[in-house]
Amino acid sequence: MNDNSGTGQDALATAGALFAAIESKDPAAVAALYADDIQVWHNFSNACQDKAANLETLSGLCASVPEIHYDVTERLLLEDGRVLQRHVLRAGNGREEVLIPACIFVTVRDGRIVAIHEYLDIAQANALRALTGRPPVGA
Repeated sequence: MNDNSGTGQDALATAGALFAAIESKDPAAVAALYADDIQVWHNFSNACQDKAANLETLSGLCASVPEIHYDVTERLLLEDGRVLQRHVLRAGNGREEVLIPACIFVTVRDGRIVAIHEYLDIAQANALRALTGRPPVGA
């Protein structure tokens, strides 16, 4: 297996660090993990975000959601520095919690994340947006 990231463990560790940084609500740590030319694709928009746009999205999530946690179902090393993670994102405001099942492919090259492909249930994502007073997306 050729993962172009040093070792497969490096890719797994980088993916794990990404989700830990989001749980810690630390967009600066996320930015440090991202390559400058990262592309983040979402199934609900069928479009890619660049680094600045994705960090803006994550900053908005962190600012509007007091509680963020990932229940990781599986994290698998694939070929060429790709990591597959299935999880349930648990996000809430202290009174209510929204569960968002998702599947994400993270591609790591030279220790930096160069691509993310995210598949999630847009209805649940919009339930979270409604909970935090933000407009729906992908509708």
